[in-house]
Amino acid sequence: MSDLEPACFLCRAAAGATDIPWTDRPLWLDPRYGVLVPGLGGLSAGYVLLAPVDHHHNLASASLDTGGGADGFTDFVHALLTYLRAKMGSLTYWEHGGGYRPGVRSSACVEHAHLHIVPGTLDLPLPPGHRSYPSIGRALAALVGRSEVKDGYLLMGHSPGHCFVGRDVGISQYYRREWARLLGRADEWDYLLSEDPELTRKTIAAFFDRQI
Repeated sequence: MSDLEPACFLCRAAAGATDIPWTDRPLWLDPRYGVLVPGLGGLSAGYVLLAPVDHHHNLASASLDTGGGADGFTDFVHALLTYLRAKMGSLTYWEHGGGYRPGVRSSACVEHAHLHIVPGTLDLPLPPGHRSYPSIGRALAALVGRSEVKDGYLLMGHSPGHCFVGRDVGISQYYRREWARLLGRADEWDYLLSEDPELTRKTIAAFFDRQI
């Protein structure tokens, strides 16, 4: 893996490192394209993170790098969303797509690109100046070649439903803040402060249809 960042927990999960915390152990791993891990700091059971194998700033650049054909990264994303929807019902997902400009405020708080996925249809605000697409795959394909791949963006959607892409608002963990607000727990938005091991265990159990 040429883009491995040793200090990055998502890189280490994708590489199959043996000394990672149990919360970072992959639930699903395709060594060509991506990894799914239990989400640290989930505010409800079923919260997971989907990330590309290589260290990209956003999912659009990962899609561009690996291609969008039958075996591409976007098909990996689609397969995971289909599987999770069969397990958990309707889903809400979002990305704080990081940019490449040092010193510019961004909603992304982790450099390695990742998609947040939560069970249920959350009434999250649409990204400012958004464009609508019938799927996340179409949204990522449309971003290729656009300035947002370098400047950063917000992406949010529902499965089933449309995917929306707009400009970044420069507020760290923006959609996590909105999620916490919807739950009436506005002060618990920071993933570093809201870790609940019991929720993570429930997420793993639901994924594998077993108790742990």
